[in-house]
Amino acid sequence: MGCATGTIKYSLFLLNMLWAILGILVILLGGLGWGAMPQSYAVGIICLGGVILLISFFGCFGTIRESTRLLWTYAICLLVLLVLIVVFICLSSRDVFKRYAMEGVEAQWRKELMQPGSMDTVQMVYACCGLNSAEDYIRIARAPPASCCNDGNCINPLNLHLTGCLPKVEEAFVDEAILTTYYEYGLLGFDFLILLLTVILAIHYQNRKRRFSY
Repeated sequence: MGCATGTIKYSLFLLNMLWAILGILVILLGGLGWGAMPQSYAVGIICLGGVILLISFFGCFGTIRESTRLLWTYAICLLVLLVLIVVFICLSSRDVFKRYAMEGVEAQWRKELMQPGSMDTVQMVYACCGLNSAEDYIRIARAPPASCCNDGNCINPLNLHLTGCLPKVEEAFVDEAILTTYYEYGLLGFDFLILLLTVILAIHYQNRKRRFSY
């Protein structure tokens, strides 16, 4: 085995181990974020992580056993995954989490109209008050609850949060589109790098096997 081939082999094995770890992290992301994103989106993320984890085994076994067949199988799987990631990037929205969070706030406000206190958790987490502003409580003939104030102390009017929860949620997710783009293209680039090394190694083993057959 030449020095260059050995370097590619062990680099590919290491990248496959990282690929497997990435698959596990993606699965955990989908599981832990189940309530923070649409259910269909979470299922898609978990499935993506499972596919990454599964096909990484082809790469590990093919690399260690120097199996041309396993490496080509792995390359095909990576190519299919590459196409799926490109399709996902083209079709997916860049504000999934923000829209889901804002829809959740709107749902909690509708619930607040019937069951006072339903907005407490949202208002404490985002340091906000009402749907669009603290005046929303005035409009429904209610005083802003303690959750609208710093440390639950509304005796001092300066403690009252005036900004509504919808603007606060939108502000909290302002970087979502940029971060999502980085993650998606990072995953795409990593897939392409592994695919390139896999093809190079598979071609080398295939040519070596052809030479030995003469």
